[in-house]
Amino acid sequence: MLDDQTMRVALGAVAFTVLVLFYLGVYRPTRSSFSAWWSLSLLVAGLAITLLLFNDTPARIATYPVATALAAAGSTCVWFAMRSLRGRRLPRWLLIVGPMLILILASLATPDENGRATTGPVSLYMAVMFVAGAVEAWNAWQARRASKDGHPNGEALVALLVIALAATALGTFYAFRFLILMTVGSDSGTFERTAGSGPEDVTLLVCMVAVTFSVSAVGWDQQKRALRRLAMKDDLTGLWGRSEFRAQATRARAGAGSRGDRALLVVADLDHFKDINDTHGHAAGDGVLVAFAAVLTSHLRPGEPAGRLGGEEFGMVLLDGDDADALVRLRAISDDFAERTRGLDLPVSTVSYGFAGLHDSDAVDQVFEQADQAMYVAKAQGRDRAVRYTEEIGRRPSNLLRRRQSDWEDVEEPL
Repeated sequence: MLDDQTMRVALGAVAFTVLVLFYLGVYRPTRSSFSAWWSLSLLVAGLAITLLLFNDTPARIATYPVATALAAAGSTCVWFAMRSLRGRRLPRWLLIVGPMLILILASLATPDENGRATTGPVSLYMAVMFVAGAVEAWNAWQARRASKDGHPNGEALVALLVIALAATALGTFYAFRFLILMTVGSDSGTFERTAGSGPEDVTLLVCMVAVTFSVSAVGWDQQKRALRRLAMKDDLTGLWGRSEFRAQATRARAGAGSRGDRALLVVADLDHFKDINDTHGHAAGDGVLVAFAAVLTSHLRPGEPAGRLGGEEFGMVLLDGDDADALVRLRAISDDFAERTRGLDLPVSTVSYGFAGLHDSDAVDQVFEQADQAMYVAKAQGRDRAVRYTEEIGRRPSNLLRRRQSDWEDVEEPL
């Protein structure tokens, strides 16, 4: 059977080899956040394993504390990599605080004690990190399975499954290691046979080999999905483009229907926007569009998509509210927009809204047309208001003829 030193040499060689291949083959061409954190985890893990080779030398007093801190940092990077798969926020401070506490704990112990003093804490820390990483990986796998973006990727699904299983195995091993350590101690033969350095190296080696090709598939998949999302976004405002917004509105309608909620489709148009471009220039006009998009995003609730339909026209879906609630929310958006443009020293523009009910039985294109007609009625009634589509509006043949002119002409206030 291979001794500990030989296993560590093999494990270190695998870690650095995989790091080089992954860095050159995945990180450099994709620059995805997942591949960045995974590369960093391989680097610190390889350094930790290298330092452990000095355990039987006088240098252990310095190398062992650093090795345990690096091991803790590596497990943190694995959690960060898993967390990045769904764009979750990363508590980067933990990458410093956690390993630093392990380093201090190991440095305070004597050379003969530092193994016993840090094996328990570092095992517990790594168990928590790997379990957290496994949870993120399983959630990412489930989200990928349920994804309705029209771009299934069987290879990425299998890769996420392998990674989730490997993270679960590592989390389970380190949790078991901590429990054995707490019950029988590190000097016990039971600990060494079941959770000592030998079983640890074998577990790490098997998991590392198992996920070698899987992480490559996930790294490329993350980049492709990011590029696809960019292609679906409006370059100026960052909102969904026209086509993707329609798809998002359809999904929002389906979700609302399954929950028994109401859904309203809103079309918003900035009033006299042509005058802003003509008087203040297109840069000022772009600033106004970006400001409105930012206000829109800040006022929408989870599951309510927003998009730029073209020019100064925007769309949004409002969920779980009646007409009165919609009017209150749209007025709040307009008021916030006016305040923001004044605060940014931009031309102030009012907004006209039209909205219509978005029901399961309705074709989304038809509801778009209804909301659009209602919006131009709001223009004709004096602008800076919201109008709900009614059957009476739909029966007016003049709407379709005058709608494109109505924002450029002065109209009389309604009686």
